[in-house]
Amino acid sequence: MDYARLLFGFSGRTNRARYLAVQLALLTCWLVLWLKSPFGQWEVLQAGAVIAMLWINAATTAKRLHDRNRSGWWAIAVLIVNPLSYVYYALFFGLYFGVDVSGARELLFVMGAVALSVLQTWMVIELFFLIGTDGRNRFGPDPTRTLPKAPLVSHPQSFGVPDFLLQRAGPAARG
Repeated sequence: MDYARLLFGFSGRTNRARYLAVQLALLTCWLVLWLKSPFGQWEVLQAGAVIAMLWINAATTAKRLHDRNRSGWWAIAVLIVNPLSYVYYALFFGLYFGVDVSGARELLFVMGAVALSVLQTWMVIELFFLIGTDGRNRFGPDPTRTLPKAPLVSHPQSFGVPDFLLQRAGPAARG
């Protein structure tokens, strides 16, 4: 596995397991940066790490969307909706902690919160739970398929054993 291509390239496909592993690693990095935020003289390093993590998130999300046979440009929507929802929820919860707004605005905030929640829920289902397209699609080969295995015995000898018993067991190669 070429990790540089997995983390920084936007072409190809990635399956759910690799996507989840990368997202958990990014979440851990975000947590470490958040807990150690007063870097002082290391602010440039912190900014570089944030840019690298955003790039990795965009690249792996685009590849996961490719696995679902969707355009990688939808990754931009994913990357915008998440921070937007955090800001929106902060404003929404601010209504109940002393901010006075009219009833119409409050209803608009509630409707927006529900819409963002539905959108985020669908994004989680799409990226983490639904399997990718079976076989090759317009973005490349299926990342869950392995190359056909070599036969168990490379030069079977005729000992009266049928050929199909000499082959390695497993799923048939699709072609």
